[in-house]
Amino acid sequence: MSRYKQYIPYLKTYSITLFLLAGFAFWIKIIDVGSNWQQAGLTTFSLGFVLLAAYITAKILRIAELPLISGYILVGIIAGPYMTRFLTETMVVRLRLVDDLALSFIALTAGGTLQIQFLRKRSKAIAVNIFLITLVVFILVFFSFFFISSRLNLMPDLTYSQIMVLACLLGVIAVARSPSSAIAIISECRADGPFTATVLGVTVAMDVLIIVFFSLAMTVSEIILVAGTAFDFHTLTVLCLAVAGSLVLGIVFGKGISLYIERVGHDLPLFLLFFAFSVFKASIWFNHVIETHFAISLQLEPLLICMSAGFTVQNFSKCGNIFMEGLERFALPIFVLFFSLAGASLNLDALRMTWPLAAFLVMVRAIGILGSTWFAGFLNNDPPQHRRIAWMAYITQAGVAIGLAQLAQRRFPELGVYLTTLVLAVITINQVVGPIIFKMALKMAGEVKQEQ
Repeated sequence: MSRYKQYIPYLKTYSITLFLLAGFAFWIKIIDVGSNWQQAGLTTFSLGFVLLAAYITAKILRIAELPLISGYILVGIIAGPYMTRFLTETMVVRLRLVDDLALSFIALTAGGTLQIQFLRKRSKAIAVNIFLITLVVFILVFFSFFFISSRLNLMPDLTYSQIMVLACLLGVIAVARSPSSAIAIISECRADGPFTATVLGVTVAMDVLIIVFFSLAMTVSEIILVAGTAFDFHTLTVLCLAVAGSLVLGIVFGKGISLYIERVGHDLPLFLLFFAFSVFKASIWFNHVIETHFAISLQLEPLLICMSAGFTVQNFSKCGNIFMEGLERFALPIFVLFFSLAGASLNLDALRMTWPLAAFLVMVRAIGILGSTWFAGFLNNDPPQHRRIAWMAYITQAGVAIGLAQLAQRRFPELGVYLTTLVLAVITINQVVGPIIFKMALKMAGEVKQEQ
């Protein structure tokens, strides 16, 4: 108890400030706003209040040794369209551009955090973890969902083939991780060591590979649903070219960032923010031009470009430390912004409708991760403590999984409602629980250097 006495003055200050913010925010919301200009201003004000409240709430939860991003997500959920509606669905959609910018900036940080010397030391461990997690989680989720749906007749409107396709897509989506959450927790804890390097390597590499895996699953699903459909090698080839092109562009841009740091050097944080925004907008424009004029769906991925750029600066230039210092100056507002909006986007209605099945899938997925990471640790001769806690690092899910579900909904509209609803419910649980247990894992691994 004496440990927490030093925090009592801070707790009082934070609580009073949070109460005043809530009261002022309520007063702003009851003002009648008519014009579009006023609506835009209200959106900006609302976001500002949410960010301040998220920061203060995170500081309060920090006293209880919870991750900062848990506070950001919690405030986002409370302020979002499914609870208090302080941020309406329209506002969340309007802020999507800011959300994507933050994600690109975080991807730069993810690439810059990966140091090639650590990856070389842990390359076998990363490869084994990726293989086992992908295989075990997919098989467990696929057969568990298929069995329970068939036996309990949970979806009577779907045919046998459609349930099989739904199970296949859910199995692949269950493999997806959340690099942004991992980066935020590692940055907050300033964690460093073999356990952290392995987790980060697995998470970032899986973010690249999951796009390929999902595309394969979509092709197989079409074959199952439409008898006689041939395997679409053209789609797979275009996908591989898009991934390779994104990585190569990232290398080129990384060299450009290195030259900027060496030749110019000043205003680096603003330059990196501008770079992340430019990559995101340019990727959308390029994808649209290629699809419109050449009828080729070559989707360059801005997150892969930013990851590759950050990795290039960190490992193939002398500017790695300066680059990371520049990113850290904007890290706090970016994390507050991104995870507050992520919390506001979590669909609580989907959770209410499907929570028994969603909780079942969360448990099955966690069991798969537990078994696969323990066996991977055994094969890699990891310390016993690392084998026991490794599963705690891979629970969190976020934007990638949502994006995959939306892609599947467009391809298979007859399955879209079931798939999207379930995925959103599962992500809501994993996004709330995941960061907390990941921070616990880093502490149990003894790799937390100094918390910010």
